[in-house]
Amino acid sequence: FKMALIGFLLSVGLLFKACYSDVKCKNDKGEDVDWFIVYKLPKKMDGGLSYLYMDESTGGWKLSKEKISSENGFLANTLKPLLDFYVRKTEGFGYILYNDQPPPPYSTVSSSFGHSKGVVMLDRNLGLWLSHSTPKFPTYRSRDIWPSSGNENAQTFLCVTFPYQQFKEIGLQLQYIHAYSFDSDIPTTFHKELQCVAQRSCYPKREPWFRIKRLNSAAGRSFTSFAKYTRFKDGECWHHTQKK
Repeated sequence: FKMALIGFLLSVGLLFKACYSDVKCKNDKGEDVDWFIVYKLPKKMDGGLSYLYMDESTGGWKLSKEKISSENGFLANTLKPLLDFYVRKTEGFGYILYNDQPPPPYSTVSSSFGHSKGVVMLDRNLGLWLSHSTPKFPTYRSRDIWPSSGNENAQTFLCVTFPYQQFKEIGLQLQYIHAYSFDSDIPTTFHKELQCVAQRSCYPKREPWFRIKRLNSAAGRSFTSFAKYTRFKDGECWHHTQKK
C-alpha cells in the first residue's frame, strides 16, 4: 500500500508539472502578464539603458526603475525559461531566436531573409512571442542577454502570451516574413510550421506575398498580425483589438 501511495503521489506531481507553464510574458516583478510593450530610450537618456513599460495593469507608459540589462527586469524575467534550458535541457520546451542582424558568432545574413527580430518560446500549454527591434539580441547562449550595441538607439519590444494551439499560425506568419532563425530547439512533436522556421527551409513560393491572421492571447485578447514576404514588403506590424 505504501509503495502504491508513493507511486500515486509521484504521478499526481508529474501531472501538475505537465499542466503548469511558466513560459509567459513577465513584468519587472516577475509576475505573469498577458502582454507588454516596452520602449527603450536612446543613449542620450541615461546611457541607453532606461525604458518605458506598459501592460494592461499600468494605465499607460511607466518609466521603469530597472535597466534594460538588469537581471531583475522584464527581459531577464521573460527569458528565464530559455536561460534555464541552456543550463539544463528540459523535455517539452522549445524556442526559436530570429534576427536578421544576429549576435556573434553569426555573420551577415542574406537579404532574402526578412527584416525582423524576435523570440518564440513555448511548451505544450503556453508560449510567448516577443517581437523586437534590437540587433544582436539576445546574445548567443549567454546569461548576459543584452548587447551593449543595443544602447545607442531607441528600441521596441512587444510580448504576447499565447496558448500552444496558436503557434501553428505564428509559425506560418514567421514563414511569411522569412525569419532568420539563428538559434533554436523545437521538439519533433511540436507544430511542423515551427520546425520549418527553425530550419530556415520554408517561405512563400507563390502569391499572395502577405498573410493577415487574428491571434488570440492566453487571456482572450485579439491581436491581428500582418506578415509580408520580401517580394511584397519586409516587416510585420500589429493591431490590438480590445476584447468585447
